[in-house]
Amino acid sequence: MTMKYLILGAALVAAAGLHAQNHMVVSAYNYMTDRNFEKAVEFIEPAITNEATANKEKTWRYRGNIYAQIALGTDEALKAKFPDALKKSAESLIKAKELDAKGSYKDENNQLLQNLQIAALNGGNDAFTAKDYDKAIADYNESEAIAKALGRVDTNAVFNSALAYESKGDLDMAMQRYQQCIDIGYNKPDVYRYLASMKKRKGDLDGAIATTKQGVARFPDNKELRLDEVAFLLEADKMGEAEASVKDAIKNDPENPVLYSVLGSLYDGKANPKEGEVSEQDMLKWYGLAEEAYQQSIKVDPNFFDSYYNIGVLYNNRAAYEYDKCNQIKDEKQYLACKTEADKIYQKTIPYFEKAHELKPEDRAAMQQLKVIYAKTGDEAKYNAIKKELGE
Repeated sequence: MTMKYLILGAALVAAAGLHAQNHMVVSAYNYMTDRNFEKAVEFIEPAITNEATANKEKTWRYRGNIYAQIALGTDEALKAKFPDALKKSAESLIKAKELDAKGSYKDENNQLLQNLQIAALNGGNDAFTAKDYDKAIADYNESEAIAKALGRVDTNAVFNSALAYESKGDLDMAMQRYQQCIDIGYNKPDVYRYLASMKKRKGDLDGAIATTKQGVARFPDNKELRLDEVAFLLEADKMGEAEASVKDAIKNDPENPVLYSVLGSLYDGKANPKEGEVSEQDMLKWYGLAEEAYQQSIKVDPNFFDSYYNIGVLYNNRAAYEYDKCNQIKDEKQYLACKTEADKIYQKTIPYFEKAHELKPEDRAAMQQLKVIYAKTGDEAKYNAIKKELGE
């Protein structure tokens, strides 16, 4: 046999091999068209590793379509046989896009990828609802990866992934993902609240304050963020900053009874500091400002329980201070005069605790306060009634 015929024979063998591989791709397409997806998979898989067809756009596009129809279809038994169909479809379509130099199938591939991304996000949500957090995270990651291939950022997938990590108990990854949400401009204030809360749980109170301040700067009208900021500042014993923060919040939200109540609590705290003492003059000043703030809270919302209760506590503390003063007096006439004034202050608590009880009949703290008051003031009928409500 001459060299000419040897070369021709080799060429024929190569052509036959190429034809066989192309035939595999065509067969996969035909089975897909007939909706025999298992057979389609059987024929397309060898094609992606054979050098004759592995670098052809059509091979990957067909593979992407085959797995997409499995992943997006309603045949649950088939999905169970190919649990990674969505992932394989996305990978294949992304590869097809790379090989499609002329962009002939750009719109077709992008549309299918978009459908897969939505399916991945929804799958993550379903898994999250079912408390299968590992699957939820995997699906959210897939949605995020597909969106990236489309030149987008799936902020919902990133945020939901953070929620899944937090629900799973992996706070480090949750914090990382929440921070990523902030970095990519996720437009919801909750991300700052959640991240700050976890920093606090991890013992980083300063970090929680910094994150909340960052959130307030971006969402100045968000009530929850401002209240979080004040709460964290109070916990850190940064009273000056807390007062400035709550006053600033009141400017933005003057009809919020909670803010006035918080301001009242700040002044109340200055009247009764955890450490050290204040002069009587300063104490009375802070008590006056506290009551003024609580009263403003009630003016804004006449049914705001907290402020009624807090004014009751305020007068209770004021009376206790006066009774202590009276107990230092040796002269009986002066003592009785002092006690009469203290009693007047103490009796001011009654309407506020009674209103608090009216607003929240189930609140046991208010009932206990009334029980003590009625006992001290000798109101036997009301004393017996409140004891009955307490189940005593």
